[in-house]
Amino acid sequence: MRTVIGRQKTGLAFSLSALALLPTSAVGQTTIAPLVAGDDPEYEIDPIAVGPLRLSPQLLANAAYDDNVLAEPDGSEIEDVEFILRPQLVARLGEQNLRFTFEGYGEFSRFADFTSENSDTYGASGRLAYSPSLGNQLNFNAGYARLKENRGDPEARDLAEPGPRLIDTVFAEADYRRTGGRFLLTLEAAYSELDAVSPLDDDRDFETFSGGATVGYRVSGPVYATLTGFANVRDFRLEGTPTDPDRDATTYGGQIGVNFVESERLRGRARLGVFRFDPQDVSFDARTGFSVDVAVTYLPTRRTAFILEAFNGDVATFRRGAQARTDTRIALTGQQEVRHNLYARTGVRWVRNRFIGSGIEERIFGSNIALEFLTGRGVSFIAQLDATDRASDDPTEEFDRFRATISAFFRF
Repeated sequence: MRTVIGRQKTGLAFSLSALALLPTSAVGQTTIAPLVAGDDPEYEIDPIAVGPLRLSPQLLANAAYDDNVLAEPDGSEIEDVEFILRPQLVARLGEQNLRFTFEGYGEFSRFADFTSENSDTYGASGRLAYSPSLGNQLNFNAGYARLKENRGDPEARDLAEPGPRLIDTVFAEADYRRTGGRFLLTLEAAYSELDAVSPLDDDRDFETFSGGATVGYRVSGPVYATLTGFANVRDFRLEGTPTDPDRDATTYGGQIGVNFVESERLRGRARLGVFRFDPQDVSFDARTGFSVDVAVTYLPTRRTAFILEAFNGDVATFRRGAQARTDTRIALTGQQEVRHNLYARTGVRWVRNRFIGSGIEERIFGSNIALEFLTGRGVSFIAQLDATDRASDDPTEEFDRFRATISAFFRF
């Protein structure tokens, strides 16, 4: 699901990344490498038909070793094993021009020793897609989720008690896309509300209103030259006080770039531009920054895919002493079909968080590798290794973290 317009982040990084964990509408043969998923009938499962509905139940069971559960500096690490059970359901209705998809999940996390980190999260969303004609599509998406903050996020809770921060979010999105011929047009609008469950975190509750438009002209084959404009308004629930400034702000800007449409080898977009951060509180400085939005997939063969993602823009911040925050993220991921029943994924990422006004900058380097083995129709096993290293101008915010996960995935 998208919760970004113009690729300027509308809220907390942890909440948006968690929203991306909602079940996908496509039930592929592999969970780690969907871009190169095969079409072997041996591993295909037909949805369960209930009248006009097509149901796809799924269950993911994880066991993960974490050598630094709280993402603490050297010498303060706590290691543990986390067990996660995640049932989810995808239901589809309609075909061709009008389609509705419902997605729902629950995620139940339990730790072997550090039980204060236990959590229950869940979410549901509905998506309506209407295609009145070839090359024209109108989408509506709305939902709710209870999210758990990742302890390794830039502004995560740093106390062992009372456990990880929980946040409720509701969201609604609409977009219109026209492709084909000489011109491309995309219109987007979105709303989201983030509400921290604990009253102690009321200063983090806010709404966002976003909008964006992209126009493009075909310059060669599947390549469109594009011009994008976007705006993003953040409205915090608590008003400013003499000791806590008002963090309401508007971010807007424009980008130029290219979109790749109807191409077998290249897909996605690459855009560069500027953004303008305009805070409501007069004690904060307005500023202009470099805007980057890249999400390009290259498929040299049917069995191999490379995904490049990059972002630079304004992000909400709650850190004391910081007027604003700018994130820069670059990630390169590879997906590979090794055999008809064996898939691999590997990736690296680099993140820089700049807290404007405080002089603090943090840099994260992460790596990931995963293998998925399909044992038969509807059953696969996944092994995954994740490593994270964060350096910071504040030594108390530095940490190294390693996670090793074994998962069983069942599709019914």
